[in-house]
Amino acid sequence: MRGFLDGQESLTDAQAVSHKDCELGKWLYADGMTKYGTIEDMKTLEKEHIYLHATVKRIIELKHTGDTVAAKRELEKLDQISQKVTALLTAVEQKVS
Repeated sequence: MRGFLDGQESLTDAQAVSHKDCELGKWLYADGMTKYGTIEDMKTLEKEHIYLHATVKRIIELKHTGDTVAAKRELEKLDQISQKVTALLTAVEQKVS
């Protein structure tokens, strides 16, 4: 996302905003929720993952409207959400192993 905001990388809406089409989303909805959906951390992971993609969508929209200051503020939120998602994945992994 930093590269996108800096104009160094391109990013399509389909790549960024679909919580079902990214690699994590594909796993969540193909196997993850089926196998581990009863784990509370998985339910939280799903919600945070959806929120992550909504934030990415906002960043893209702000960038397209030229509001890079607001986009960078949203990027800070994205970093926090990403950390939560990573922590939840680790927690789930520890519970299932």
